[in-house]
Amino acid sequence: MINSISFIGSGNVATQFALSFHSVGVKIINIFSRNKITGKQLARKVNANYISEIKNIKECDLIMICVNDDSIKKIADILPNVLMIHTSGCTSLDVFVNKNNFGVIYPIQTLTKDIKVDFKKIPICIEANNKITEKKLNKLLSKVSTCINIMNSKNRKLLHLAAVISCNFSNYCYLIAQNILEEQNIDFNLLNHLIKHTADKNTKSKAYENLTGPARRGDLMTIQNHIDLINNIKYKKIYKLLSDSILNEYKKKL
Repeated sequence: MINSISFIGSGNVATQFALSFHSVGVKIINIFSRNKITGKQLARKVNANYISEIKNIKECDLIMICVNDDSIKKIADILPNVLMIHTSGCTSLDVFVNKNNFGVIYPIQTLTKDIKVDFKKIPICIEANNKITEKKLNKLLSKVSTCINIMNSKNRKLLHLAAVISCNFSNYCYLIAQNILEEQNIDFNLLNHLIKHTADKNTKSKAYENLTGPARRGDLMTIQNHIDLINNIKYKKIYKLLSDSILNEYKKKL
C-alpha cells in the first residue's frame, strides 16, 4: 500500500497530484522544490514539510518526480532507493538506473496550478518495472481516477507525441489566428463556437472525415489569397506548409 508520498517539484503537475492525493487521505510528507515560494505554498496546502535539500527527504512509500524531462535522471540518481515514479510522457524507465522499484504516472491532460482538476475524468497511463509496483500504483491511482491505462514506454511516447500535436500545436494555431485578428482589431471570440464545434466533432468521429476548408477542397485560389493576407512571414510559411500537407493527404479524393 502507498499511504505516504513526497514530491520533487512544486509546479503544475506536482500541485495537482499533491492536492488530489491529499484530498483522499494520502499523507504528503515532503515537498522539495528549488523555488522556495511555490514549494512552501504547496507544502502548506497539503500539510507537508517543505525541504530545500533532497538529502533531507523523510521516509515515505513513494517519491513522485514532477520536474522537466531533462532533470529526471539527475534527480533520480541522488534519491534514496525507494519506490519512485516520474510523470513524463516522453521519458522511458531507463532513467531509473540502479533503482529497485520504479514507474511512470502520466496524465493525458494539460495541468495548471490554478485550475482545479478532476482526475476521475482524465485518462492516466502507468508503467512499472514489475507487477507488484504496477499493482501498487494502480491501487493508489484508483483513489482519484477511474480511467487508468497500463502502457509501455514506447506506446506512451507515441501517445505523448500525438498529445503535443493535437493540443500544443493546435493551441499555437489559435495563437496565430488571434494575432492575425488582433492586428485588425477583430474579436477572436467570434471563433469560439467554431473551435468548440470542431473539437466536439473530433471526439465523436475520425478527424480525417471531419476536415473541411480550402485545402481539403483543393481551392488553390483561396489558399493563395489567404497567404497574401498574412503579414507575418513565419505565419505564411506555416499556413502554406499545412495547406500543402492537407492537399497531399486528400489528393485522391479531390
